[in-house]
Amino acid sequence: MKPVKVLSGGVPEPMSALNKVKILENNEPLVDIRVACPLLTFPIDAGKEGGMTTFLRQTVAKMLNEASEKIPKEYRLHAVSAWRSFERQKDIWWSHYNRHKEQNPHWPEHQLRRAANQYAAPVSHVAPPGHCTGGAVDVVLQRPDGSFVDLVPPDLKDWSLGHTWTNKVDPAVREARMMLLETMLGVGFSNCRDEYWHYSYGDSGWAVRVGEKECPYGVAPLPT
Repeated sequence: MKPVKVLSGGVPEPMSALNKVKILENNEPLVDIRVACPLLTFPIDAGKEGGMTTFLRQTVAKMLNEASEKIPKEYRLHAVSAWRSFERQKDIWWSHYNRHKEQNPHWPEHQLRRAANQYAAPVSHVAPPGHCTGGAVDVVLQRPDGSFVDLVPPDLKDWSLGHTWTNKVDPAVREARMMLLETMLGVGFSNCRDEYWHYSYGDSGWAVRVGEKECPYGVAPLPT
């Protein structure tokens, strides 16, 4: 897969741009990354009811496995989230919406929705959320002793702590984020600049970040 160029500061991806991406669904299947990516680690609830769903598009799984092999040996990639159903994505979005509404009861509707969109992709637009396509994965770095270099999500009171290029975290953490970024982009992923842990290939977000007008992944059904 062709590496993605690292652009300091990342690329903005407003909904207006995401919605313009033409989806040419290639019907590539989802595969279980517990099998396809043996070097990955997962939450204890992975694959269990109510826990993380461990499926990604086949090509994305291969790219993730390649990234796992390229990460320095003192780290391992830990997958936090992969494919999500529309129902799960909707629940996440509304949880952020309701939190903002409770904290800011005088905000108008459009401001509440815009704020919620910063934390979770909405399900009411032409462009489907990346996780619902099977093209997006959230990963963090884990040490051999099981501890994490950087936690996700950051303090919800200051979401900017989770930005890929932020000066609000320790220099060692910033260095680790850059190492993760370079590894993931080196195998073809793109990164959401507002979430250092979020990477994708083949979805609308990936297309906007790399300057493509079309993408191969739309909403993907989970295998039975």
